[in-house]
Amino acid sequence: MDEVIQDNEDMAEAAATKLKVGATFDSYAEVQFAIHAYQTRNFVQLYIRDSRTFCNAARRAANKNVNPWLKYKEINFACVHGGRKYKSHSSGVRPNQKTFLMDCPVSLKMRMTPDGQSLIVKSFQEQHNHSISKVSFLSLPQRRKEPPPVLISNLNKTDSNAPAAHVQASKPTPPVDIGRVVETMRKIPGATVHVKTSTTEQNKTLSSIFFQTAHMKNLFQAFPDVLLIDATMKQNETNIPLYLLMIIDSNGELHIAGLFMALLEDSATTVHFISSFKASNPNHTRTECIVADAGMPHRDLLAVHFPNVTMSMSELHTLRAFRREVSTEKLGISPDQKTACLQTMEKMVSAQSKEEYDEYYNILQFLDIPQVLVYFNDNWHGKKEEWVTGLRSEHKHFVTTAPKHLEMTIQKVRNIIRKSFSIPTFFIDVMKCIDSLAVEKGQKVVDMVQKVKLIPRSSEAASSEERFGRVLTPHALGLVKQQLQLALSITVIRNVKPAGMLQVKAETCPCGFFRVLKLPCRHIFAARRGKGFDEFDATLCFQRWTRQYYLDHCGMARPQLADTLVDQMRDPPACLDASQQEKYSKAVHLAQRLALAAARLPHHDFVQAVSCLETVASAWERQEQVIVASMDPTPQIQNGTYTSLSSMSVQEARVDEDSCQPPRKKICQD
Repeated sequence: MDEVIQDNEDMAEAAATKLKVGATFDSYAEVQFAIHAYQTRNFVQLYIRDSRTFCNAARRAANKNVNPWLKYKEINFACVHGGRKYKSHSSGVRPNQKTFLMDCPVSLKMRMTPDGQSLIVKSFQEQHNHSISKVSFLSLPQRRKEPPPVLISNLNKTDSNAPAAHVQASKPTPPVDIGRVVETMRKIPGATVHVKTSTTEQNKTLSSIFFQTAHMKNLFQAFPDVLLIDATMKQNETNIPLYLLMIIDSNGELHIAGLFMALLEDSATTVHFISSFKASNPNHTRTECIVADAGMPHRDLLAVHFPNVTMSMSELHTLRAFRREVSTEKLGISPDQKTACLQTMEKMVSAQSKEEYDEYYNILQFLDIPQVLVYFNDNWHGKKEEWVTGLRSEHKHFVTTAPKHLEMTIQKVRNIIRKSFSIPTFFIDVMKCIDSLAVEKGQKVVDMVQKVKLIPRSSEAASSEERFGRVLTPHALGLVKQQLQLALSITVIRNVKPAGMLQVKAETCPCGFFRVLKLPCRHIFAARRGKGFDEFDATLCFQRWTRQYYLDHCGMARPQLADTLVDQMRDPPACLDASQQEKYSKAVHLAQRLALAAARLPHHDFVQAVSCLETVASAWERQEQVIVASMDPTPQIQNGTYTSLSSMSVQEARVDEDSCQPPRKKICQD
């Protein structure tokens, strides 16, 4: 079997390399095979731009003795991103419309030879004007299939056909050993698991678990600038907090880059979390800002162990803490007092200056509610630079869209986690959610790479905004567009250095926006306009915000777990004895290979394959022998159309118990 597979790979490679000017093909089937091999090898998608069959050509010229296997007299292939000159007819009413067409010049022209016996490659332009990658190729509509089931879901030991009483949240399951979660984590290839144990006089128990997959570590390696920590997940059988570690990618999206489960919420557990994170991520020295939940126990230890990092809080974390702590039950205030206090404190969060903050703080004091003032002064007033919008550090530019995406991510994790369920299932559900979020964000990468925005007909050709759009991700482009608009209201004064004004050059600026994001700010645009320079300069944009960097590090393929993990964790049905369970484990792996191979077949071949598998399954259920024989496809021509017979047959052998005659064989051909 290995020799046959190797022969097929060699044939595909030979066919792909044969596709060059002057190459000839004796049948259209050979052309299809060569095109398919070329596409798979080079990660490009071609389509028939235009063609002429020899039947239609015969109507215009004298009949020739042509090879009926050719099918076409002329055929032109083009890249899926090109093939014709595209001219936008958009009026700008719907600004979010996109198209696959990018004027890609790739083309392949084939013509019938004068003797009518073969097709010859006349010209082949192979240079694309867009990025090419395997993940982008596999995500094209022509290649896209149903996403495979999340492999981690096979770890779930719950039978989907079990009675509903076993999965109801109202009936808590018996306590389980948290060690099973650790065993599951360690079986994930490339995963990092740090475990802290606590020893008592009676026994030794786990107190915290730090977990990162290889994909999570790669994400933090690529985007270490800002680390977000959310610590409010307590939805499992023992109410264990789940810390979500997240990063912000090139498109302003949040990705989960680590998990931390804390059975104890003491200072030693927090130190273990920090040390585990540092050990797993050497790139932590490049972290500039940590946005941590105000409710995180021993949050001040983060500032101690990350002395060069700016501490901050997101708007979501702050408002959520206000609503949780300022309540009638906890502070003993009336509902009207609670409403008045929360309204004032929410305005403080969005204050744009110290003066505006002081104004709302005076209003809070004027309400004269001692319990609220004591709580606010002890927990918030002294660190207002971390949570007030106008007083936060320059890294506030980094987390412009973080509250929106943070709330969406947390809500999706909450929705998938079921309360009062077992801890292993809790971890499995979280991993399912992470896989699902990766698919969702991967689709955004697909849309960004494979489609370009329609430019209205009335817009200026090759404007600065359009050229920045070819380099930057949509999120970074939105930030740059804001700066381009703000630059219109800036006055540039030359050769004068008055106090309180920025000294700006055409390439650098001391403002916080440029220093933190490393994107061109309004001051740079104003300076370049004043000097007569072109506003667009790709060197002004930090690499992390470019489309290519986003594609390389976020990719379009979700993180997958190895098939071996599924084999190790899948439980055979309890109705099988020991010997049958061993057979079952071996057969499951082969069955998965069959399912994967069948899913990749064209629809017609897939129907034939399913029919053969049904024949095999029925025969085995009757405990009958089955022989599978491979047959070479027999080409036929019917009405000028190339067809072939099935390449596989199933021979079902029945044993006649009443005689000693050889078993009768039933041949099933699809």
